Amino acid sequence: MNSPERHALVLAALLLAALAALAGACLIPAESGDVFYRAAPGSVGAIGADGRELWSQGAAYPLIAADRAGRCIAVANRPYAYDVRVWRHEAQVSAPVQLRLSDELVSALRQYGVQLPQTVMVVMNLSLPLPPVVFASVYKTSVLSLHAPGGYPLWALNLGPRANVTALATDCDRVAAGTAAGDVYVVRGGAVEAAVRLGSPVAAVAVGAGAIYAGTEGGGIYAVTAAGTTKIAECGGAVYGLYVSAGGMPVALCFEKRERPYLRVYPHGITLQDPVLVAYSTDAPRLAFAASQDGRWLFVGTADGVVAIREGRIAWRRPLPAPPTAVASSWNGSVVAVGTLAGHLLVFKDGVPVLRTDPISAYLLARNATAVEEAVRAVRPVTSVAVSFDGRVIAVETWDSVRVVLTARVPYAVEAPDECLPAEAAVIAGDAAYLYALDRSGALYVPYGRVSVRPLYRYLDGARCRPLQNITLAVFGDVLEPVRIRYVKEYRVALSPPGLVRGPEWASGAVTVYAQTPVPVQTAGPAQARLALAGWRVNGRPLNLTLPALTVSVAGPTLVEALYRVEAPEHVQLDEGSRLRLDHVVVLDASGSPVASGRAPVISAYPVTVVASYVRQFRASTRWPARVNGSQSAWADAGSRLVFEAPDVDFGNGTRLSFRRWAETGERSRVVVMTADAPVSLTPVYAVEYRVWVRPPARVVEPPNATWVERGSLVRAAAPQVLEEAGGVRVVVDRWAVNGEVNASLAGPSAAVRARGPLNLTFTTKRQYLVTLVSRYGSVPGRLWADEGTALYAAPVPQDVWDPPPLHWVFSGWRDLSTGAVARTPVITRPATYEAAWSLDPVPLAAVGGAAGAAGALAWLRKKGRLTLRRGAVAEEELA
Repeated sequence: MNSPERHALVLAALLLAALAALAGACLIPAESGDVFYRAAPGSVGAIGADGRELWSQGAAYPLIAADRAGRCIAVANRPYAYDVRVWRHEAQVSAPVQLRLSDELVSALRQYGVQLPQTVMVVMNLSLPLPPVVFASVYKTSVLSLHAPGGYPLWALNLGPRANVTALATDCDRVAAGTAAGDVYVVRGGAVEAAVRLGSPVAAVAVGAGAIYAGTEGGGIYAVTAAGTTKIAECGGAVYGLYVSAGGMPVALCFEKRERPYLRVYPHGITLQDPVLVAYSTDAPRLAFAASQDGRWLFVGTADGVVAIREGRIAWRRPLPAPPTAVASSWNGSVVAVGTLAGHLLVFKDGVPVLRTDPISAYLLARNATAVEEAVRAVRPVTSVAVSFDGRVIAVETWDSVRVVLTARVPYAVEAPDECLPAEAAVIAGDAAYLYALDRSGALYVPYGRVSVRPLYRYLDGARCRPLQNITLAVFGDVLEPVRIRYVKEYRVALSPPGLVRGPEWASGAVTVYAQTPVPVQTAGPAQARLALAGWRVNGRPLNLTLPALTVSVAGPTLVEALYRVEAPEHVQLDEGSRLRLDHVVVLDASGSPVASGRAPVISAYPVTVVASYVRQFRASTRWPARVNGSQSAWADAGSRLVFEAPDVDFGNGTRLSFRRWAETGERSRVVVMTADAPVSLTPVYAVEYRVWVRPPARVVEPPNATWVERGSLVRAAAPQVLEEAGGVRVVVDRWAVNGEVNASLAGPSAAVRARGPLNLTFTTKRQYLVTLVSRYGSVPGRLWADEGTALYAAPVPQDVWDPPPLHWVFSGWRDLSTGAVARTPVITRPATYEAAWSLDPVPLAAVGGAAGAAGALAWLRKKGRLTLRRGAVAEEELA
């Protein structure tokens, strides 16, 4: 509980919840708030706030209903009598018969003075059984009546033998009754105002502002108005719940039974699995549900809890300790009360549980009982719940009895740590017990009379909240002064070893514990061991204190352990290369079971026996970076494995040590496994290697594809002759760079370098162009690759030609066929084709015949068609 007001609201709202009850409700509060209407299998009546029966009248399995305010009560009395009688008759027949007596019989009778004739007339009476005759009489009817709160009948009406009423509702003006034959009767002022046939048994009815709504077992939902009957909707199962929403429209609860039960809420389209169908009713079955009086909330009980639906949407779900059998809602739906099959009463405020009664705990508290079986047998299911408007009167029905409790408000104040809240208190009144949740402050609603308020222990995880006292009150009205309830929080103190450490089991604050010391111990083994107080451990935290008394501040669950260390010699040295090692110590308890083991186990148990065991060891050693059994020097148990390992060591800077062999044995395996049977030492032999990186596509060809090479070795790298080539242009290796420095002596596609450290071989590149040389005279290289930006030093062979004598042609340069430019040594900047340019040497011509000879030669050339070529060549030479 959060506040006194919340207590009051919860209790009052429980009674308001009953006002939404339809037919089948066992308890309905009256408008006054101090009277409860109740329907029992044999009667209907009213119970006052003091628990007394105010009025009662006989009724056979009656149904009751009230309007939203509880201003009246409508009753459907349903007498059903039948008598079967069986008559069994016999036919009586009388017939005269003549009998002839024997002579002996006549003589014998005559001796006794009886004279009979020889022939005697006798009348014979015969009984003949007839078949039985069965007479059966049956009487069935339903009587509707409307009563004032005091029970006075305003009117009554016999609906006749066909009317077997199964549903009932009223607004204190009209009474609507549905029957098993599928009829709906609307009665006003003691007369039937309307009667309609629906064709299926009526399971629920509700009275709206302008219509009577009915739901049938066949799944039909109908509206009955002055204009006629209209079918509103069709469900897939029986309509076991019906009420009018805030908007004035009907809301139906349809129970569908397929492979498992379902509840469908019309018209919201909500489906819930495993709804609870209750048989604790004067008209079973019925659903465990309730609707708020304002029509906005619907609460439905399912197999595992209660579901709250707000205006067609699920607002919250809460689990329950047992299947619900009775549900009631407050006027606005903020509070819902639920009774369960196991006798619980639970109250939720805005979806938060605020009150719970546990019938088994209440039984045990009230009677100081310890037998749970007895408490279980005393549990009775809750069939109906109701609370008065002001929250002072609570009524809980358990089918054959009703407990009405007049409560008074007792304020309280709890003095306790925050962790102890909410707490619980049991209020014992007579043979009944009530459970309450306690907040920091609030109010208890306790019954009148002498009561005992017993705050309950609350056990937390490793702690408990202990109440300091019980309180006894004589309550005959509201208490003004708050009752002081005090709690102290204590924590569990676990002590170990048991029997040696003494102290309290529950405590808070400073507490002193004591440990017995010294502790004698029995020892078995080659060396004497002893137990010494090694210190204390509090909640796993060691304390380096060896005093036998320890003061501990308890502020939480505390484990205090006195620690004893088993002390035995660790090693017994025999010589430089051999010794005895303490293998293990086993600590046995008094029963001989081991409690600890190790070389120097720390224990918190007593009495114990210590068994110390030793083994022989030999020393094994090596040098870095090799290791034996994980280190450079190790002691190994006799007969155990010695594993010598010589891993390569990579220093991360391109340098590593590479294992070669073991010096003593010459073994080249990196791992040598031996058996420890004597002292041993192995020395590894390593070589220094350097990392070699080569820029792709170059690679190491000597040693082939090597990435690590031994110090001083020759490393030869080679690249392809041509790295790239396209369209007369290619890229080739120019110079090699060693560790980023270009070496002019290393040119071409390969390079050889001596490894004196890590090597990073890269290269520079140069571009070359394809040059084509052509010439009319002599021979030329034809096609060649020339570096970009270099001059072309080439000439035809020979460079002068006589064609024909005395014409002497001399090589004068190269003509670029794409531009026509002529140069003696052209600079290569692109792929090109060059033609040799020739010039005519005039000296031979002059020597032969001067100008006339020259003129004749020219004329001859012109005649032969060769002058133009020569002149062009000469002209181009001059331009060049």
